Amino acid sequence: MQGYKKKSKLAEPYKKKPSVNDEARTSNFKISFQYLDTTQKFGSSFKDWQNSGLLSFALETLQGYCCSPLWEQLDGDKFTTYKSFPSNDKTLFKYPKNVPEDAQWARIHINGLSVIVGHIVKDTFYIVFLDKTHKFFLTKKDRGEK
Repeated sequence: MQGYKKKSKLAEPYKKKPSVNDEARTSNFKISFQYLDTTQKFGSSFKDWQNSGLLSFALETLQGYCCSPLWEQLDGDKFTTYKSFPSNDKTLFKYPKNVPEDAQWARIHINGLSVIVGHIVKDTFYIVFLDKTHKFFLTKKDRGEK
């Protein structure tokens, strides 16, 4: 068996097995319902969104976001941040007592007027409101402006 060389295992590149702790996985967008507030007049519940056919849209949208890092997905359109909670003349919601005052507010557009509103900490989007009628940040038309 002249000319035959056994391939050395050491010569093969080391391939690390995928892990749940890989940074590419741990830095992806995550959601939390820790601060969910369904008590406000214009906020909705899961049951309300389910009855309106919005819950599946919301879950499918969130599933898509969970595949990449949160900060890479902010586009200023469908997923955008706000400098602060809207002033009283620009929202029909009240600041929830259980949300820290330094929260960085954001929203994700779901379908039609419907948005999910919350705040961001690192790679986690804390869902606070299910806003079916877009009353968290009123449009100029809703505020009576041109």
